[in-house]
Amino acid sequence: MNNPDRSAFKRFAVNITLTGAILPLAFVIGACNSASSPLGTSVTLSNGETAGIIVTMDPNESTAPAAPSESVSGTASTGDDIIAAPTVPKPGASYAFRYQNIMILPGTDATATLGSLTEDPEIADSVETDKKGNEVTTRSYTFSNFVIYARLDPDGRYIISRIILSNRNSVTPEGIGIGSNAEDVLKTYGSQYTDNGNSITYSSGTTDLTFFFTNGSVSDIVYNYNKFS
Repeated sequence: MNNPDRSAFKRFAVNITLTGAILPLAFVIGACNSASSPLGTSVTLSNGETAGIIVTMDPNESTAPAAPSESVSGTASTGDDIIAAPTVPKPGASYAFRYQNIMILPGTDATATLGSLTEDPEIADSVETDKKGNEVTTRSYTFSNFVIYARLDPDGRYIISRIILSNRNSVTPEGIGIGSNAEDVLKTYGSQYTDNGNSITYSSGTTDLTFFFTNGSVSDIVYNYNKFS
């Protein structure tokens, strides 16, 4: 990781073009266009529709089917008719995505985690090559508004490896979404990131959280389990 100077930041704030392969489109329900909206304020999406009301959640409440042993950033959730107020990531916590008030953490069992969701995704299997050149079976779970990928492990379980958000209304539990500017990202997640050229990556716990930029705005958000080779 590096602590960037102002010139490095400007590369993301002005005329950044996303190059290379375009990530698969994915969407997430209930994104708000103002992460700092006060309690009780109606949230309006970019298409003019009202998505819900900003609310707060009990930080002690746990609705995940199986809570991991490590800490996870955020107590907010997105999805359905309610959007939880954004929270600041806790140092050392793994970044996680939330949908229908269920925590979706890379590195956990996909069947156990996704089984509590009310939406049935489209499921497809494929074979990929890992960093060591080994072929691995990967399963994609395509929901109406986002895509989750999981890798088959030796025990026959599908372990969540990647979560992709690419829709205009996508938002992280910390309040950063597609269309957010680079300044908002740094204010929310800090300056300790890895500079990838057309993206920046924050690593915490077992999750790498990458923000891709186009013309200074977030164009894609990817959660990656960083323990896979």
